[in-house]
Amino acid sequence: MYNPLFWIEWFDRLDRILTSARQDVALLKRTVSPRSLEAIERSKRQLSALMNDLRLLDRDVLATGTAQNGADNLQKTLDATVTQLGSLAAIPAASAPGVLDRLLAASDSALRDSCYEAAVLLEPSRRRA
Repeated sequence: MYNPLFWIEWFDRLDRILTSARQDVALLKRTVSPRSLEAIERSKRQLSALMNDLRLLDRDVLATGTAQNGADNLQKTLDATVTQLGSLAAIPAASAPGVLDRLLAASDSALRDSCYEAAVLLEPSRRRA
């Protein structure tokens, strides 16, 4: 397990990746291209790596009870986000606009949910001093 200071680095990486992924989804809304789909795939891989790191972080840094559940909730939302981004990255560029719009909306929603769960976990009341 990593020590408590790794949480800070981990949350910083999570913030950068989620922000980048939301920008990639916004770009994909404007134009579908192989390059924009590759960016979505890259974000998916980065989030997958972060999820693996989350399993290794020392959860004793978090206050017991609800914060432990918060880490589990974050893990679940990140998993859903990775799944959504995977579906989006796998869509052919020539897909029907309705299908693409639904996948874009679902991916953006999953990214927002992940941001929310991370913010909830960062509340001072959920950390040990």
